[in-house]
Amino acid sequence: MKSSTRVCLHCLCVMFGVLVGLVAAGCGDDKDEVPPSPASPVFVEKVSGDEQIGETGRELPESIVVRAYDDEGAGIEGTTVAFTITGGGGTVSGPSAVTDSDGMASVRWTLGIAPVQNRLRASAGDDAVDFAAWANPGERPALELVFEGPAGIPSEDLAFEQGRGLFLGSPGAILNITAPGSSAVELQLTGEGVESPAGIAFGSSGDLYICENGESGTSVKRVTASGRSEILSGGFGSQPFALPNHMAVHSSGEIYVSSTCDQMIYRISPTTGETTEFLSIPGPNGLAFDAEEAYLYILTENPAFFCIPSPSVWGGLHRVSIGPGGEAGDLETLVDEFSLAGDGLAFDEEGNLYVVFSAYIELLPTRLLDSSVFVYTPDGRFEELFTVDILQGDIITNIAFGVEPFDPESLYCYGFTGRLYRVNVGIRGKPLP
Repeated sequence: MKSSTRVCLHCLCVMFGVLVGLVAAGCGDDKDEVPPSPASPVFVEKVSGDEQIGETGRELPESIVVRAYDDEGAGIEGTTVAFTITGGGGTVSGPSAVTDSDGMASVRWTLGIAPVQNRLRASAGDDAVDFAAWANPGERPALELVFEGPAGIPSEDLAFEQGRGLFLGSPGAILNITAPGSSAVELQLTGEGVESPAGIAFGSSGDLYICENGESGTSVKRVTASGRSEILSGGFGSQPFALPNHMAVHSSGEIYVSSTCDQMIYRISPTTGETTEFLSIPGPNGLAFDAEEAYLYILTENPAFFCIPSPSVWGGLHRVSIGPGGEAGDLETLVDEFSLAGDGLAFDEEGNLYVVFSAYIELLPTRLLDSSVFVYTPDGRFEELFTVDILQGDIITNIAFGVEPFDPESLYCYGFTGRLYRVNVGIRGKPLP
């Protein structure tokens, strides 16, 4: 019995020693552990569907197909490929797809509603490939009426300001709508009143600038955030402006103003009001800087309708390079002698330029009573986005992309009748200065 007990105690001691050894081995230094095998790299390649041509708002005829493969070229099954819209505002049938036994994954691609280049990226692991597709004009997008001013009151321009909402030029007043669905409230001014505003624009300082064409005289006015209104410039030299019409504000603060009947674009200092001649061009109207401010884009109209005497020229789209000191460089014509009137214009963040033309002489007589927004793309394509009939509907005067809480992917279009329309293009506007 005693001998048996001694054997059992011996066994327990041996077992205890083994357990201690195992625990000690488990608590050893990390350097003794075997590192995990690194994940195999994943590569992605295009299979089909690139460089298609379709219609706006419609699904492309071919699927977008990619192949995921390893560093030996073998297809990888079960890999998730992400599909992301990177341009044009379209949609895909799903945000991702899992590869099959051959490493293939696919989605369907529906183009955006603007006639611009669409882009799509397929990515897996650290690799990605990009697809492109052209969207030719298809079904025209519908316009949503979001505001209607008093009947029969002609209107001109609109501007958004971060944190303050939408501002509309209206005879005798500037109207402010702070959020979608809110009522329009007349901006309360001290100092100079507003009679007949044409172009309006905000500077980076928050000041609002107005092209005034009232019976008491023409001028460019400045309205501070507190509502103080004053004349910044009454003209050039000893002569008043002849139909100051539209403006664009440079990041430097300088204001570029088109004066239609002067056949001139002026440059005005925001501090002193000093006014200098920038560029002589017949019938200047809408103005806009591109994102880099390398160019000032200009829409023209036939000044013979407003100015006597005046040369009879037709509306078009032009651009002029901006020199290091803000001076005018070379002038290029992008769309020549297209309509009776070119009016407002606005850039999206992808560099597409949306322009208003009314009464197209190039398409007479069938389009004389049309007012439309066209898109001029960075590679020089010029396509129609939508049209309204002048007799049955309205005349589009000016356009601007929304700023939150208004939809930043929508183009807001101001009609001459005081109506404000919205059309979602699926692309954000160029950021405000």
